Parts: sequence; structure tokens; C-alpha cells
Amino acid sequence: LMARINLLPWREARRVQRQRDLVVMLVVAAILACGIVFLVHTEIANRIQFQQERNEYLRGEIARLKKAAEELAELQKAKNRLVERIRVIEKLQTSRPGMVRMLDELVRLLPEDIFLTSFKTAGNRVTLNGTARSDLIISDFMRDITASPLFGEPVLQVIQTQGVNNVQARVFELNIPLKLDAGRADAGEGKT
Repeated sequence: LMARINLLPWREARRVQRQRDLVVMLVVAAILACGIVFLVHTEIANRIQFQQERNEYLRGEIARLKKAAEELAELQKAKNRLVERIRVIEKLQTSRPGMVRMLDELVRLLPEDIFLTSFKTAGNRVTLNGTARSDLIISDFMRDITASPLFGEPVLQVIQTQGVNNVQARVFELNIPLKLDAGRADAGEGKT
């Protein structure tokens, strides 16, 4: 006779054990999935925070550089104003001796028979108005001016005959360009 073996409880126990193992595996998988999601979320949050900190740092540096650039622009404007003032002062200092030298030279060149009635300077030009006894005296004066290193070629603008104190005289207007640079060079050579 064959012995009858009841396999049902063993199968039942095996099925229950498999269900328990499956539930444990599902719980472990769910915990692992939650852990992975948490780690990924934390990493992304850390990267976002790091990027925001970098952005804030860059905004601060940009604001600091803008302020420095504005200060630099203000300093450049102040420097330009100072340089312009220095140029004006240097121009005045260099032209002052030239004008004195020009007046001195003009007095030396002026003949006794010419009387100046007005004297004007504008830029690098001198305008002389005066009277002379004759045209010859005026032309000699113009030749002497041309020969001077301080003056350019004079231009006679007006010449008229007028009676001055019952004497016929020639009234003239003379425009003379100045060569103050040449006068400065000569003055510089004289100093050495």
C-alpha cells in the first residue's frame, strides 16, 4: 500500500512564503525608489542653490564693476578737464613771451615817420592802423617786417591820402601774420 502524502500544507506554506518574499521585495524596492528619488531631488536642489549663489555673486561683482567703471569715467572727465586747463596755461605761458618779443620787435622796426593810431591782435595776426608821410616809408616798413623772423608777409588793406594838420599824409591799415613759434625757437637758442 502506498502511503498517502499530503502536499497541500507544504504548497500552502510555500505560497505564503513567496507572497511574503514578494511583499518584502516590493517594500525594499519602494524604499530604494524613494531613496533614489530623494537623492536625485536633493542633488538637483543643491545644484540649483549653488547656481543661485553663483548668480548672486556675479550680480554683486557686476554691480561693483559698474560702480568702478562710473568712478573711472568721472576720473577720466576730471583728468581731461585738468589736461585742458594745463594746455591753456601752457599756451598762455608760451604766448606771453612771444607777444612781448613781438611788441619789442615791432617798436624797433617802426620808422620815425610812421605814427600808429591803433594796434589790434587777433589769434596769430596783428592789425596796425597809422599814418605816414609817404608810400615809400610804408613800403620800407613792410620790407623790414618781412625780413623779421617774428612776422610773416604783411598785407596792406587800406591806403588813403588825407590832410593831417595841413600836411598831406598817407593813412594805412596793415595786416601782419605772426610767427611766434620762430620767435620761441630763437629765444630758446639764445638761452643756451
